[in-house]
Amino acid sequence: MYTHDWGKNWQISKDGIHLSKKITPVFELYLSDLADSGVSKKTFNRQKNACYALGSYIIGEVYGYENDTFSETQTGVDILLHYIDQFEGPLVYHDNELWQKELDSVCRKLFKTIQHY
Repeated sequence: MYTHDWGKNWQISKDGIHLSKKITPVFELYLSDLADSGVSKKTFNRQKNACYALGSYIIGEVYGYENDTFSETQTGVDILLHYIDQFEGPLVYHDNELWQKELDSVCRKLFKTIQHY
């Protein structure tokens, strides 16, 4: 619903679709919980954009730069937890501190949320 075309947009290779199918359901659950919490549309869209940027970064690291690899048995949660923790996310926005702070904030919330999945 919220992440409908993300996999296609992130496609670097055919394998990227497989990875996106693992991580987008986690984002979908997070965004559904967020929407149900009653946050403003502006807040929801900012957090959705941060999730999109995080997913794009992960796909790029695995298939664009070939910095990381994952096994078939790893879940979307496992993959996300490789990139985020309770303090921050990866450095995605090298030249925009405000956007990076937003991404880090969302990563902290996502980390807290997926601990329950």
